[in-house]
Amino acid sequence: MKFTSILSLAVALCVVSVNAAPSNASANSSRAVAQATPHLNAKAPAPAPKPSPKPKEKKKPGKKPTKPKPKPKKKKPSATSNPINATPMPSKVQSRVPGTSSIGVAPTGTQPPPRSSAAPTPLPSPPPKAKDPCSELAAQGKDSESILQFDTVRDCYRAQRYNADVAAKTLASVENLIGNVYVFLDQAKAASAAPFKTAKVDLIAGLKKIRETKWKSDYDFNMALTYLTFSVNDGHLAYRSDCYHTATFSQPISLYAPVVDGKQAVRVFYADDTQKGVPKNSILDCAVTTIDGVPALKAVQDFTDRTSAISKDPGVRLNDAFASTSWYNEWMISPGGFSKRWEVPQKASMDYTIQCGTSAPQKITVPWIVKPSDDFSFHTFKDTKTYWDVQCAAPLSPYDNSSARNNNRTNDAVGHRTNVAPATTLYRERGTIALPKGGRNGRNGAAQTITKATEVLLTATTAFYKIDKTNACVAVIASEEAAYFKFDASDYLQFIQGLETLRDGGCKKIILDMTNNGGGSVDFAYFINAVFFPSAKPYFVEDLRSNAFVQGAAKAAIKTPTAVSVFDARGYVSMATNKPYKDASMFTKGVNYKRGGTTQTYTQKNFFEYGWPFLPLAKNKTLPWKAADMAIVTNGFCGSACTMIATRFNIEHKVKTYAYGGLQKTPLSYFSFPGGFVMDNAGIVSDLKKIKYTGKNAPVNLPVKAIFNAAVGEIYATEASTTPLEYDTQYFAANVHLDLDAASARHPDNLWVKIAADFK
Repeated sequence: MKFTSILSLAVALCVVSVNAAPSNASANSSRAVAQATPHLNAKAPAPAPKPSPKPKEKKKPGKKPTKPKPKPKKKKPSATSNPINATPMPSKVQSRVPGTSSIGVAPTGTQPPPRSSAAPTPLPSPPPKAKDPCSELAAQGKDSESILQFDTVRDCYRAQRYNADVAAKTLASVENLIGNVYVFLDQAKAASAAPFKTAKVDLIAGLKKIRETKWKSDYDFNMALTYLTFSVNDGHLAYRSDCYHTATFSQPISLYAPVVDGKQAVRVFYADDTQKGVPKNSILDCAVTTIDGVPALKAVQDFTDRTSAISKDPGVRLNDAFASTSWYNEWMISPGGFSKRWEVPQKASMDYTIQCGTSAPQKITVPWIVKPSDDFSFHTFKDTKTYWDVQCAAPLSPYDNSSARNNNRTNDAVGHRTNVAPATTLYRERGTIALPKGGRNGRNGAAQTITKATEVLLTATTAFYKIDKTNACVAVIASEEAAYFKFDASDYLQFIQGLETLRDGGCKKIILDMTNNGGGSVDFAYFINAVFFPSAKPYFVEDLRSNAFVQGAAKAAIKTPTAVSVFDARGYVSMATNKPYKDASMFTKGVNYKRGGTTQTYTQKNFFEYGWPFLPLAKNKTLPWKAADMAIVTNGFCGSACTMIATRFNIEHKVKTYAYGGLQKTPLSYFSFPGGFVMDNAGIVSDLKKIKYTGKNAPVNLPVKAIFNAAVGEIYATEASTTPLEYDTQYFAANVHLDLDAASARHPDNLWVKIAADFK
């Protein structure tokens, strides 16, 4: 029996050795086989015969039996020596386990552990397949009210691999438009003067650096391109990919920086205490001392300097980051660019240190609320690949999302005069803060926004008010996005009606509030200037670039039956002759300027043709206000066509200007991005196609769903100026800088009352 038992044990050991299966600290050979067999995907063999109880000694294969040694003291089995708890090693790897030899047999002189009736320990399962983040995003994004996971959006964006070919085509398209058409290309190489200082930017060198960089993802590449265009701080210049604009990131806390007791500090403008991390006790108007460990004002300024691009003035950029109240079809509160953004934040939450009065500071952590944007295409993609196909890759037909973004571009010869700047689009995409419902004042306005003035008339572009207990009135001009009068004159006529109503109501003074006015139609801006100052020129002179490419386009455009192109001189009036051009000489006989260390050719100075059948007003209908009876007020965000009104009133007619907010005790600009007019890449490509021009390095359609805008024309403060108004900082500062307080930030009519008191 002893010989039989030893022989059976030897056979079992041979089976283990041949299969090279890993073994735990056990003399049970049948268990070793049972563990090895599943790893080999083979059927488990029958267990080996049970060895006789109490063997006197164990034999190692090929060695003589030895005398038994003294029995060692028993030790409690450890997790590593217990075969039930041990983790099997991979196949074809032998490892010593405490208490065993290299072939899995207990060393001579030790007793084998008792047999266990427990089931064999299974081998570890293969690691789970990584989830596709874009699949997760598709599952989470059911509709516009869906809540998306921060990590899911971030990881889906970063899952889009960098494609050198797509990147090269994108850069070529951007560089061709900048290099040939962007009017401030050379001027941007020179820094603007303090206090409105903007660093000099060499865009072509920046594109070269992006081209030479090895990017980890397509997202990183696109963000680098976006931030390069933003660094110029020209609200007309922006590249932005729709691929990485499918989600919005919101904080339920909006901020502002009023001056309280003579000191400016970041404070809570609004807090939604139903959201995670927001204290239930009111933190309204509490001071915010740090954000993510950085002094609050610096944290906001650093962010907006990188992402706003709205103005050369850091104070205006700061205003753009904070909550603000303005009228646009209704009274509304923008959350500000700091609290509502589209680029992925650095982490999933934001840390605040808040000081409420004299109570102890409190630290709170507030997660970002992530929701689908208007660019999210629901139920169309299912994984990373199809996300790219649906959200990122340009369709076979040329991609043009300007209409989707309501840029108001038309296909006729005046189309380029009506475009909305990308800075305005970004501002509007932030939406509004939904305040608790209450009594309303005005047309669908927020609860009691205006309490010291009475609404007189509302139009598509303007709200007219009479300030209570005064003879002063206000025209709140929200935008210049009026339909071209030759197609629909109602916006023009309604504006006249509003002014006549104020006049007939006894208004002796008038304030034009153009806060958060992002521009619109150049013609409508000219019209407003002409209404108030009928005997003066309503326009600023402008020019365009006139390099070899542009001159070639001009020569092609002049051959078309009618003017259909931005490069057709027949669409402009000569400053020198005051007559429309009949040939391409505006482009072909240009003027040289040295800017940013480079001498380039620009067109002759010109302006857009104008004229309205309903102006001038009849003699018995003229408006009573002189320049001394007028005032302009903005928060600095008065851009493009809005600038053509505000600066014309001030520079030409000396109307007093007010700007509020910004940095305490620092001059603040009352206007932004005054470049003459803006076009997007798709519009330029379409324009060139209409005149059948294919010059060298002509702009081409982007290979991805993205929009790229650039200023094509630049205006000048005076006809004799050689520096474009965009960089002519001597004209930037408002005559009066008003500090913002808690009341005026929420109720603009408080500012109106202060300004009305300044009239003599």
